[in-house]
Amino acid sequence: MSKRTDRIRKKMADGEIIAGIFHYLASPMAAEIMADTGFDFVVVDAEHNPFNPETLLSILLAFRGSDTVPMIRVPWNDPVMIKQVLDMGYEGIVTPQTNTSEQARQAVMACRYPPIGTRGFGPARPGRYYRDGGEYARTANESIICAIQIENVSGAHDIDNIVNVPGIDWILIGRYDMSASVGGWLQVDHPDLWTAMRKIIETANNAGIVAGLPIDDLQRALDIGSKVVYLGTDCSFLQSAADAALARFRETAKRRQ
Repeated sequence: MSKRTDRIRKKMADGEIIAGIFHYLASPMAAEIMADTGFDFVVVDAEHNPFNPETLLSILLAFRGSDTVPMIRVPWNDPVMIKQVLDMGYEGIVTPQTNTSEQARQAVMACRYPPIGTRGFGPARPGRYYRDGGEYARTANESIICAIQIENVSGAHDIDNIVNVPGIDWILIGRYDMSASVGGWLQVDHPDLWTAMRKIIETANNAGIVAGLPIDDLQRALDIGSKVVYLGTDCSFLQSAADAALARFRETAKRRQ
């Protein structure tokens, strides 16, 4: 088992809250900064950002020597894409729009080798180009973090079945997309949305599955029962630091006039 995922799994088993970020920039240097910051995990967001396979590999290389778990949100719950990024060496998968127990089962199957799943064999890079004697293939099923993201209110309706799918490690919620399914597109404070999200998180926690609501309001995420939280994005950190630097300059320059 990867020492990085072993460490984060122990934290989860001990009931600790784990924290990470989303990575948006197609920059290995930015990824290296994030990898060395000390987050529990970083999720490279390949669903909404312009990454090609070569860039995804370069970003992954930035995590060498770091304790931070490199994860990736794939563009879709697609076994082909999941297989490719796992064979690059990513140690966790987030599948978007995974709203039913059958879709959850598909995600788990793609993340696991037989007999649990259907992932094809070919882990060249994570298996040190087959120099590890098959150790990666023997431990990958227990090591890889399989996280599904529920983004439709139908996921709340099916949550009792979803949590009974073996092999799900995390259940995350996409509140913006889910808002459309309660009749309030982008109305992230819609009461029906919060009722659905609360049901998902409570059911997941009761089933022993780590659940999280990725929002900027950390206290609200914790209050609803999140055990995995997101502290921002590489873009938001860059933007806020730039905004703060410019504001300080303008204030200082104004006082000197």
